[in-house]
Amino acid sequence: MAEDLIKLIAGRAERFPEPTESDTLQVLARAGLAIIPGLGGAITEVLSLVLAPAVERRRHEWFKELAEVVDRLEAKIEGFKVEDLAKNEAFASATIQASLIAFRTHQQEKRKMLRNALVNIGLGKCPDEDIQHIYLRLIDEFTPSHVKILHFLWEGVSQVAAANETLLRQGKTYREVLDQLEPEFRGKGDLVQQVLTDLNRRGLSTLQAANLVFPQQVITNQGIAFLQFVLEEAA
Repeated sequence: MAEDLIKLIAGRAERFPEPTESDTLQVLARAGLAIIPGLGGAITEVLSLVLAPAVERRRHEWFKELAEVVDRLEAKIEGFKVEDLAKNEAFASATIQASLIAFRTHQQEKRKMLRNALVNIGLGKCPDEDIQHIYLRLIDEFTPSHVKILHFLWEGVSQVAAANETLLRQGKTYREVLDQLEPEFRGKGDLVQQVLTDLNRRGLSTLQAANLVFPQQVITNQGIAFLQFVLEEAA
């Protein structure tokens, strides 16, 4: 399995066939015929038409992104050989886990986090294997909003200082400061509260409600380690 995986990402420019217009017409024609005896066949064909191109497209895009991971490792590790990755079972396992996550999402933010995580694993600048698995699972389960708000809990003070230092002395709540720094969360109090609850339950933050006065030390060491794993590339 590891050797096959490395061969795939070592190809770099490998292309995968895309569904053609002719393929689409054939599927639609088969769907039309299948409608005559019943709906079952038509539903199967339409699902194939809708899902298969999306899966193939994500697969194709992800393998190109894996090639980028290899390029970044080559640039950072002297004497690096892609064949050496075949001997790194932890990297192979993480790549398989990350690939399954990538196939399930259309969100580019998540795919970028997966690439950063794999680079850090390849560089050996990451938590132990159990923690790697947990962090990759969190990428899968969290939304981009989870990561944005967690990052705000970490860097909020410096962000406020750069944008409007007087906010630090006004006794604003986390929710009020977040609304000013991240306008996309305005009017989404339920979402923000759910995200804070999730982060707290996962041990990434001690903040349980957005009405706490800003700023306080609310992000945990685990929260910082997770952000460094998914947002930053190790030096």
